[in-house]
Amino acid sequence: MTTEALLSASELELLRFQAQRLPGYHAHGTSQLSGAQLSLQRGAGLELEDLRPYQIGDDVRHIAWRTTARSGRPISKVFRAERRQRILLLVEQHPGMAFATRGELKATVASRASALICFAALRQGAEIGGILTSQKNRFFQPATRLDQTLAMIGQINHHPGHNYHPANPAQAIKQLQQLAQRHDTIYLISDFQHWSRELQPALTQLAEWHNLNALQIIDQGEQQLTAVGKLRIRSPFDGSELVIDTDNPQLRQQYATSMADKQNQLQQLFRHSGVQHHHLYTDADIIAPLAQAL
Repeated sequence: MTTEALLSASELELLRFQAQRLPGYHAHGTSQLSGAQLSLQRGAGLELEDLRPYQIGDDVRHIAWRTTARSGRPISKVFRAERRQRILLLVEQHPGMAFATRGELKATVASRASALICFAALRQGAEIGGILTSQKNRFFQPATRLDQTLAMIGQINHHPGHNYHPANPAQAIKQLQQLAQRHDTIYLISDFQHWSRELQPALTQLAEWHNLNALQIIDQGEQQLTAVGKLRIRSPFDGSELVIDTDNPQLRQQYATSMADKQNQLQQLFRHSGVQHHHLYTDADIIAPLAQAL
């Protein structure tokens, strides 16, 4: 597998700068969502969880005076602690993503979108982690430190390589369920060309507990064949070659129908699963769904 970087260090630095200047975003500590989600941790918060005997170090402002008077001993209130917002990515960088008819590879668009999400999450003080599926799955525990997040961005930023088949998305979704906590925001980033309706139960379960978004990377020129004569095409999955005559109108119609059918199947899969489905032709298309989550 090649280790070629899709984006340079200067391009990643520019994305970090762009994330800090996105309209409507707030730095950590001023965000309306900062600390808005609750966990079972103990600490200062908004919701009373329990009462227990006073311990040295407890804040005297949290003494339950009426309960203390009834019991004859000091009793402290324990609040359910607020936790950071958590964002998880499931990014697929398989050989089919190393494709472009014009402009950037689909894999590069996925890398840009992932980096922008990560930098925006750090800007908000959120935890960011996830799973990268390529020749093998890589796991990244949610973190708030830039160096830890850069390790994930760096792995996503590798060229996906060729001559292997995509990992089973069902297994990746199962692993994501194990990594996620309730009410996380999750982004699935792929072209989803190998996803099928058999994934609906797992996606439905994931969407029931989380804010689930599918960011579909689309190359516009991939949707239809342009009449340019005979083309020799090499499969990125197994290296096999095929010669097609793009001047054949029947072949072009069959191809367009097949691509439209696949797109319709994906739309139905995500709609019936309760997943928010977004089309990404460039990384700029990530701004709207990202603004909804942060």
